[in-house]
Amino acid sequence: MMVFTDSRYRPISRNRKKLPPKPKRAKPKFEAYVPKSTVYRRETVNYPSVVSSSGSTTRPDDSYKAEVSSKYTLAPAYNKGAYQLISTDNIKDIGK
Repeated sequence: MMVFTDSRYRPISRNRKKLPPKPKRAKPKFEAYVPKSTVYRRETVNYPSVVSSSGSTTRPDDSYKAEVSSKYTLAPAYNKGAYQLISTDNIKDIGK
């Protein structure tokens, strides 16, 4: 038989002591911002960064990669195997 009762009549909670209250957080004192009168100056000479000597940022011609990749396909060569490059001549043998 199960009896549902209020938790304050259970022996676990009857003798429970309450936790002490949390200490209140100290509020920081407000201080107005007063800017410094001195200005920061570097002690060493300011050297500029390296300037690119090439002067051009064009990309190299990669059109040959598209022609070569059209001759191959990416597929698992065997059952549950890793993907491999397979030439167009051997596409009919994929998975065998």
